[in-house]
Formats: sequence, structure tokens, C-alpha cells
Amino acid sequence: MICKETKLKKQIPSDEELKKYSHKKMTLPLMEHAPEDIKEPVWKLVKRLSTYARVPGSVSDFKKMAVFAKDDAVVDVVLDTLKDMKYPFKNTDFIPDTAGYYYLVALISQSMHRRDETIGLFNELVDYAIATRSDSALPLARNMDILSKEYPDLTDIFEKAKIIYRIDAIDGVKEWVRINIDKIYRDYISAKKVEAEYINVKKPQDDKVFVEVDEKEFVVRIVEKGKDIFTKKFKHYSYFTVVYAVVRDVLLRKHMEEMHIADSKDTGVVEAMRSDLQKLYGESAISVYNKELTYIMDGHETYDSTGLPQDVRDYLEEIYNDEDLKDAFYDCDIEIYDEAWVKELEEDTSWFNDMMGPGESSYTNIKPFAREGAGGLWVVLNDELIGYIGTEGECGIIARNINEFMNIVAVYRGYIDDLCDVDILESEEAFLKEFEEERDSDYNKEFNSFIRKHHFTKNLKKIYEYVIKGVTTKPFFMVAATDDEYVDSRSLFEIDDGQEMLESLIKLLK
Repeated sequence: MICKETKLKKQIPSDEELKKYSHKKMTLPLMEHAPEDIKEPVWKLVKRLSTYARVPGSVSDFKKMAVFAKDDAVVDVVLDTLKDMKYPFKNTDFIPDTAGYYYLVALISQSMHRRDETIGLFNELVDYAIATRSDSALPLARNMDILSKEYPDLTDIFEKAKIIYRIDAIDGVKEWVRINIDKIYRDYISAKKVEAEYINVKKPQDDKVFVEVDEKEFVVRIVEKGKDIFTKKFKHYSYFTVVYAVVRDVLLRKHMEEMHIADSKDTGVVEAMRSDLQKLYGESAISVYNKELTYIMDGHETYDSTGLPQDVRDYLEEIYNDEDLKDAFYDCDIEIYDEAWVKELEEDTSWFNDMMGPGESSYTNIKPFAREGAGGLWVVLNDELIGYIGTEGECGIIARNINEFMNIVAVYRGYIDDLCDVDILESEEAFLKEFEEERDSDYNKEFNSFIRKHHFTKNLKKIYEYVIKGVTTKPFFMVAATDDEYVDSRSLFEIDDGQEMLESLIKLLK
């Protein structure tokens, strides 16, 4: 039993505390809508929202709001706040922190309190997002998609909202192709021309990239003499891979035109195109995209030329070469790249100073093996421990070894760094409460197969033991600044006082 006094947490914010959270723009609207007697639970919600850097994406993300959805008074505050703001998508004076906004949408989605008003608000938001072709409404469709399975009254909204997937995908490809080409050939191609020549074309030109887009996915095709010679499906989150395919083709056609050469495989044309790609992408990115698009290059990926431990290499090879399993890990914000990417970071270690600034690390043998969406890195420390380095000066240890790390990922099926929370880890009971609802994912089949293959445990008490022994491993993974213009690294726990939070967790556990 942990007494409240041990935590020494102040539940109602002072003006100074509010300022610390003001960069999260949902903070003030929520607190302003909260009556005095409700400020305490709303403040707890604000503090929880401040720890989220990404919009909710998986079932486990949405479920983080379920506990707040049980409090009707909190739901009143959230619903009134969202109704006042309404359209945080485009052409508005107030753009909230996107992560906080969509976690609040997830919160009221899971409450029956004032349900008619919630459904009315959602219909209004979806209609507005579709009418404005919003480029930031994708999480709204995702919310209805995921939660309609448990809340059937969201089904009709999702049927209407799913076109947002298609709108977002088409607009994303045509705009980003234009932006990339513009970097080296100003005004050579417009977004309108990209759409006309590459997206949903009924009769594509031979050997040319053709992208079909629907509410679920991209399908990249290459046609030769009326027959598909390459077809591959990509999830809607695979923007940049699909953009790369079109950018590559645009550059190829440009040089064929200028050289008056009809053969797309001509050495001079290919070299000119590749030279342009190198101006736009790093070698590791080119290698990753070429491997994804097997009409350019195909092969089974191994990691034998890297300096990673054998057990880590084995997992990477298994995941990278299984598209569904790779997607499952991507859904947990763990992006697995090819051997060239790993080798590049091993050979050019400037990435460490770029992320952490000049400093001395408590671990000197640091080897990246995967990336997360915001640019953070999953690393192996001393060829055994699994650590994480974020993009905002945070770092820490997650697991004692790669086997326990993979076991935790396969069972948790969410963003693993979100487990670094004292409220979740302070006791076995608190941890098990996080799993009151069965962990769900679009990739349950893949994860269950992965668990069986490696004889992983599903025992949650054992998983709790793995997490605790990982995050409390000493020496802590820290970087002490060696330049007065920089500060020391912070822990993965909380925002500013993470190291203190980690130390307090260790005391609580004793």
C-alpha cells in the first residue's frame, strides 16, 4: 500500500505550474471550463495529456482515456471545451496541441454521458473535415474506425469519415511530390499534374508508376503492355515510400525527355535520376525505399555486416522480411530499417551529438537498431541492455535484453515509452489495472504468432517484472552535458523532473 503523502503531488495547479504546461494549448481551455470543484480531476487529466507527444493510434492508446470517461463531471468539461473550439483543422485562429485534442475526442467517445451531444459534435466535425479537405483530420477518422468496434453508434460516423483516409492519402502524395521536386527543379511539376498523371489513372503509360488510392491503402502498380509487372499494397501511413516512388519516376521522365531517350533503363538517364535522388534523400533512405519497392530492387534482408549482437540481428531479420510483422511493430512506433541504415549510423556517430548535444554518456557502447516516428532511436547498450533516446533530450533503459524487450512489445501492443509512468509502475496492481481491458491491436494475429514462435510469456506479472527490472537498471542511462549551452539528459519519466520521478519509483517499490 502506498500512502498519498509519499507522492507529495499537488492536485490543484498554481499559476506557476500552469505556465509549465501552457505550451500544451489544451491546458488553459480545459482549466477555464472547469468549475472550482472539478479542477482537481481536470488537472490530473491535463498532466496526463502533457505526457503524450503523438495522437492516439492503437486501441491501447484510446483506452488510456477510459478511466477519465467514467467521470461525468470531467466529460462535461471536455465536451464543453471541444464544442467551443469545434474546428481545429484549418483556417482557425486557435490550433491546439493535436495530441491533446485527439485524446479528448477519444475520451468523450468512450462515455455515454450527454451521448447525443457527442454524436452531434462528431458528425459536425467529420462534415467540416471533409468539406475543407483537412490535412490534419486523419486521427478523427481513426478514432471512429477503432472505437466503432466497441461503440456501435460511431459506425455510421466512420462510414462517412473513412473518405478522410482517401483525401489525406491523395493530398499527401500530390503535395509532397511537388514539394520534393521543387527543391531541385522549381515549378517543374504541380500537385495537379501529379494527380492527373500518377493517381487513379485509368490507362497508365507503360513502365510508369501508377498509384491507386482507396479508403484503406495505396496500391502501387507498374504496367507494361497492358499487364501489371509490379503490384504492391502500402498502408496509408506509408506516405513517404509512395512519394519516393513517384518522385523517382518524375525525375526519370524528366531526364528521358531532356536527353530524347525513350529507354527508362538507359545508363545516362538512370545516373542523372540517381544524382537528383541523392540531393533529396540520404543513401540510407534511398536504400530503404528501393527495398520497399521491389520493382527497383528486391532481396531478403540480413544484418550480418552490422555490429549488432547476433540475437538482435536475428529479430531484425525476422521482422523486416515479414511485411505484416513489420507493420505490427510500426503500429507500436518501432520502425525497422534495412542493414544499410544500421551500418550508416554505426559508421557516422554524429547522430548522438545531434540528438543529445555534447556530453558524456554513462554507457559508451551504444548501437541503434530501430527508430520511432518522431526520430527517436531504440538502441542496444553494452551489447545487451535495450535503451531509448528521444528527440527532446530524454533517454533511458527499457529492458534488460532484446528477448524481454520483444516480449514486452508483443504483449503490450502500444507505444512502449508510454509505460514509463509512475502511476502505472508504482505497483503490480496498478500495472495490471492498465490491462483490465484486453490488449487489442490491428495486428493481434501477428503478435500472437510472434509470441508462440519465441515461447514468450503472456503472464502480466512476469511482464511487469521485465519492465521494472529494465527501467530501474543501474547505472541509469544518462548523458551529462559538457558544454554550458546544453543541459543534462532527462529521464523517460514525466517532463522536467523525470529523474526524480524514477528515483521516487524505486523508493516506492522498496
